[in-house]
Formats: sequence, C-alpha cells, structure tokens
Amino acid sequence: MTFEAETLVQLAAKLKKQGLKRIADIIFLRAPCRVDHKWVCTVLRRKP
Repeated sequence: MTFEAETLVQLAAKLKKQGLKRIADIIFLRAPCRVDHKWVCTVLRRKP
C-alpha cells in the first residue's frame, strides 16, 4: 500500500485509518520521504 499526505501528521492518520496503529503492525518498503512536496511511504501489513 502506498500512502501520500501533505504532512507527517496526515500520513500517520491515513495509516491509522487503515488499522495500522503501531509501527510493529507494518513493514516499510519505502520509508516516509518527501516527493513533489508530499510525504509518501509504501508499507505492507505484517501477518498476525
């Protein structure tokens, strides 16, 4: 899943909305970084 947001707070809110409340819930394939004035990250959900 790839997420984009204007701010890191918005990025965290988008992750939380998907049920990804803790860093331990996800694997970052692409760490949060700035691309064209937006924060972007790509993650995979960890299997329980």
